[in-house]
Amino acid sequence: MRRLVQLWLLGILLSIGGCLTSGVEEARVVQSTGNMDAVCGKKWQLVRLRINGTAIAVQGPANFTFVCNRDGNVVGRSGINTYRGVLQVTDNGQLLWDTSSFASTKMSGPAVLLQQENTYLRALAGTRQAFTKSRGKRLILRDVSGETYIEYVNVGP
Repeated sequence: MRRLVQLWLLGILLSIGGCLTSGVEEARVVQSTGNMDAVCGKKWQLVRLRINGTAIAVQGPANFTFVCNRDGNVVGRSGINTYRGVLQVTDNGQLLWDTSSFASTKMSGPAVLLQQENTYLRALAGTRQAFTKSRGKRLILRDVSGETYIEYVNVGP
């Protein structure tokens, strides 16, 4: 009986030890400073919007896109309307918007969607830094404090 208890305890210890040293590590999220090549030339679709540190629920996030070419011309969808502008992304990830170039169409729609669109466009205009993560499959545009944060996923070239 004593031998059986010893084997049972040994089995439990081996199981616990195996779980602790299984060699499975969580993948580290690596965020890289964006630049024109990492940010532009791809189509990005909204997955997360945070304003003043608070997550904002977005109806139809697939209707919010961001695309720029290597010359810095930006176009995208902002829910109901489309927008355009011009930016530069420095090698250290700084976003430099040409605010005089920023424009949006003015189609009508439900008030809640228009408010959501205005919130998104104000957040976008306030971004000052670009980062990529998940091996370039995600794009983050944010203000300097990180309180306003827009995250996109790459949906194509």
